[in-house]
Amino acid sequence: MGKKARKFIMKQSINFIGCVLLTITGCGQPTNSFLMERGDYAMWQGRWADATDDFRAAAEMHPGDWRAQYGLGQCLLKIDEPQQASQALTIAESLRPNNTAIADMLAVALLKSGDNNRLYSFLLARARKHQTVHAWTRMAEYSLDLDDPDSATNAINTAIAISNRADAAPYITAATIAEKLGDDALAITRWRQAWHIDPDNEQIDSALRSHGEVPGPTMTGSVDDSK
Repeated sequence: MGKKARKFIMKQSINFIGCVLLTITGCGQPTNSFLMERGDYAMWQGRWADATDDFRAAAEMHPGDWRAQYGLGQCLLKIDEPQQASQALTIAESLRPNNTAIADMLAVALLKSGDNNRLYSFLLARARKHQTVHAWTRMAEYSLDLDDPDSATNAINTAIAISNRADAAPYITAATIAEKLGDDALAITRWRQAWHIDPDNEQIDSALRSHGEVPGPTMTGSVDDSK
């Protein structure tokens, strides 16, 4: 075999080996799909440290991949690194601003990291922008956690107004907030309103009975949303 033939064969072998090694990222065009799949599998097995490493590598390879940032944020929360988690989740949320799961997880990370001012600003801005029952309800729940009952009340009342009596969830949250604030009369009213929307809900049924109410269409008292 001639010298040129040997060089050609060696070059082709090197190219082939390189292509095989890149199958984890795509031959000739690296991607992070292999790392993502391995990270998902590690998450499924509960190996959070391993999953963190994979998602971090994937996010570093492609910072604009919201799935990598979201996965990294989830894993960092599991290993009790909320501040780092909030950084990854902030990127993911900016890339997918309509994704409520990402926004909810970012709120958890901000609360756990003690970044209360940023948490409040984030939730308020999101609620004002999206004007959804979910966003205003989350604003109410976290405002109460942040010891701001006035903001919690205003937010849940906004959620109720937006719901237009089509969703029992904000009424349930409103009743829970009223109970925490010691306003049993308002709590009963909100539980009644929730029952009229979702009479088969066991949580609502149990809550009303705990207040001495027998759930049913004959319940007395106002169901006016303005109460």
